Amino acid sequence: MKLLADHCVWGKTIRLLRQSEHAVTTLKELGKEAASDDEVLEIAKELDAVLVTNDLDFGNIQLYPPSSHEGIIVLRLNHRTESQVHQNLLDFLRQTNREEIRGALVIINPRGCRIRRRSIE
Repeated sequence: MKLLADHCVWGKTIRLLRQSEHAVTTLKELGKEAASDDEVLEIAKELDAVLVTNDLDFGNIQLYPPSSHEGIIVLRLNHRTESQVHQNLLDFLRQTNREEIRGALVIINPRGCRIRRRSIE
């Protein structure tokens, strides 16, 4: 599965994903590090990639309804929780496939993950 790393994703997270043999493209590599949130989602759609981000704005399903994108993984981490969040991220990616993430919002935190598939009516 292809992953698009938002500009706010830590280099450590990107290295971890690549070391775990995930195909990760960064906005910087695409020359799009200044892209707006809407542009980032459009880039992910063009690449058929799941967006990985630390930007909590992407966790707002009223702004970004799950049916409107190719899949978003929001990482809720800080320096004290990064190892557990990283482990939960890798576990989640091992246990799922591209189609299960398409159109879903996945929140990864130190306790595990939460998946939202529908917008609030």
